[in-house]
Amino acid sequence: MSDNCDSDKELTDRIGCILSYAGSNTDISINYSLILANMFLAIRLMTNSRYDRCAAEKILYAILGFTFVVLFQIVLCLIVGCVGVSIIWCAICGWILREEKFLSSEQITTTTTTTRPAPNNDTSCGAVTSSPPIVATEQSKLNLLSIVLSMDLSAIIYYSIVEEPITTLAHILAIIMGICISYVGERFFYPTFRAHKDD
Repeated sequence: MSDNCDSDKELTDRIGCILSYAGSNTDISINYSLILANMFLAIRLMTNSRYDRCAAEKILYAILGFTFVVLFQIVLCLIVGCVGVSIIWCAICGWILREEKFLSSEQITTTTTTTRPAPNNDTSCGAVTSSPPIVATEQSKLNLLSIVLSMDLSAIIYYSIVEEPITTLAHILAIIMGICISYVGERFFYPTFRAHKDD
């Protein structure tokens, strides 16, 4: 969105103006609701059993990734002159889209989640279980996934109508950035986990 903030203001005032959509209550309601919804869904996905032994690593990387996206949003708006936080929820959406691929591939067999202990009580990230784990993904996660992604798509369509095309382009690029963040985390942040997964 275009910047309605005075560039002559103090830095803190400009940041406040950016994060508050220059006082637009409609944009505040839409975008902060989407941030909360996407964060809630992302947290639910992180509780997937495939992350049981990588919980600390996954949470730490998620915090770092989220911090990076927030700083990216602020710095970008300070440089190019825009307001808003839509890049944040779009990036989370991108992360979710990639993670959803793994969620969909999980074996849905029961309404409870059961995993077998790793050999020698090895609970480190990437530890291999003595036999394939029994995984169950709650149907509520899939329902929540559909709802949140539908909300994201509706918002993107809405802003493609009421804003300039550059806003839609920014949303698409932010989604791609979220996908890349997910890939980097799996490829480099938990290499042990990835190595075992590929075996």
